[in-house]
Amino acid sequence: MAHDVVSLGELLIDLVPLPDEGQGLSFVAKPGGAPGNAAVGLAKLGRSVAMLSKVGADAFGRLLTSTVEAAGVSIAGIAVSPVHRTGLAVVTLDAGGDRDFLFYRENCADVNFSVEEVREDLIRAAGILHVNSLVLASPISADAQRHAISVAHKAGILISADPNLRPLLWADRAAMVAAAREVVGTANILKIGEDELATITGISDPHEALRSLWHPGLQVAAITAGARGATIVTPDERVTVQGMPVRVVDTTGAGDAFMAAFLAGLLDSGFDLSRVSLEKIGIEACAFGAITTTAAGGMDAMPDRDKLESFLGDRS
Repeated sequence: MAHDVVSLGELLIDLVPLPDEGQGLSFVAKPGGAPGNAAVGLAKLGRSVAMLSKVGADAFGRLLTSTVEAAGVSIAGIAVSPVHRTGLAVVTLDAGGDRDFLFYRENCADVNFSVEEVREDLIRAAGILHVNSLVLASPISADAQRHAISVAHKAGILISADPNLRPLLWADRAAMVAAAREVVGTANILKIGEDELATITGISDPHEALRSLWHPGLQVAAITAGARGATIVTPDERVTVQGMPVRVVDTTGAGDAFMAAFLAGLLDSGFDLSRVSLEKIGIEACAFGAITTTAAGGMDAMPDRDKLESFLGDRS
């Protein structure tokens, strides 16, 4: 079966804090991982999606695959390891809902996703291959992603990239920056945060930073600025969309939700990169990200198309 998007990368469990009732920290397991969150968001927006990843043969791995599948994402490309555990991220939140992470991913399942486990048939039949840079932190999964991108390039498949920098998961900051530059260099579609642009380029102005990374294959990029909104850039246009105020519970997955709606909008428009089209895509992507912050977790907080349209309707 052909899919609109094939998303490659980590699937992990976010241990999200429950409200503190004076009895110490308590956590609930929420399925997550940026590429998985984006895949679920795309599926909830009505797009056909497949996931390429690896989980452990454990309760957390089963929770991830069942959640992804229940959202409508194909799990045919998810390998299951009998020897490696599913990765974990412990999420802590400040009073404003902004999150920080403690990662437990050493030798976990998804960093051992190998070239041999890449479903080339799914990539060749897709419209877009979506990747990030965290996969490149492990030599095994790095080889798998590079192979997948090579397959996509040979088949004429578009590459979508979200660098998704996680400094705590890199022993070497220079290696993290190099990995981010590598995925940006493969991208036809890019989503990147203002802070990530500064980290990668050393340039404080986000538009100058993006200009320094632009290459002939890059068709459209979204620079995200959290609650302040986003700017979508093409060689001919620059469209800024304001953020949408909501009562924030948990910002986990907000950027991934933006990514999902950004890709869905491009697909829905037939890759219409006119100013009017980009404004609509940006508004929907910012709204989708905002809604996701009103509930805890990544995948679990992703709204569907009806909720997105109701949210936008209320604000019109």
